[in-house]
Amino acid sequence: MTESWDKKGSGLSTVQQPAIRFLVESALRTVISNTAKAEPRTREQWIERLVEALMSESDSSYRAVVASLMASGVSTQEIFQSYIPTASAYLGELWVSDRASFVDVTVGASRLQGLFRNKPADAPARWSDRSIPLGQSVLMVVPQFEQHALGAFVAADNLRRHGLWVHMAIGLRQEELAELAGSRRFAMIGISVATRNSVEKTTGLVDYVRSNTDYLPPIVIGGRAVEADPKAVSKTGADFSVRTAREAIEKCGLSSVSEALPFSGVL
Repeated sequence: MTESWDKKGSGLSTVQQPAIRFLVESALRTVISNTAKAEPRTREQWIERLVEALMSESDSSYRAVVASLMASGVSTQEIFQSYIPTASAYLGELWVSDRASFVDVTVGASRLQGLFRNKPADAPARWSDRSIPLGQSVLMVVPQFEQHALGAFVAADNLRRHGLWVHMAIGLRQEELAELAGSRRFAMIGISVATRNSVEKTTGLVDYVRSNTDYLPPIVIGGRAVEADPKAVSKTGADFSVRTAREAIEKCGLSSVSEALPFSGVL
């Protein structure tokens, strides 16, 4: 044999032993580090932990963070109405400040949207069950040119809390949207607008829908673009610009089953 064997007959060469020892020690350090990693104590720390997990390579770590949040006493309602929207905003901040890559932020945002799509039906506060008695439905639109859909999901969830039935229209062409808007008596049409470029494109969308639909309810726009430019409504031709679901309900004169519920998200 050309290789020398250790005296204990371990089967490892003198060349292999240091490498194996290094791998074992590295694994032990990782285990110890993860074990010693203290559980977040503040809301801000939880948000940072969640965002870190959302951008990680593991497809289960962010779900583990959400589970830990619930185990710490945070309600499902608060997670969906407060923690997730804040995490979404934090992802945006990381991208703007160049502290996270486009791929990382895109993966994180996609996972957040997945949380809303897969929200457990038996989670506390089944708002959709309470929407039927009011008989009011809302069309929530994420335009074809809009890549940020999380705000619309948050807004839809909050509108359901107020007892409204929400129909999601995601990525439809303007012809399809006009046909859908005219197919039933919606009480409101909400359009999610996240960027300045989206404001300009929304103008053409609103004009087309108005020109090709016999009856239209109030058209409401909301999102980060509205927060950045409160006068955006005058540029798009919409009826109202709003920052909260409650504000949209009030301006459109709709009924609500939860007059006193707090709201932390945006349209």
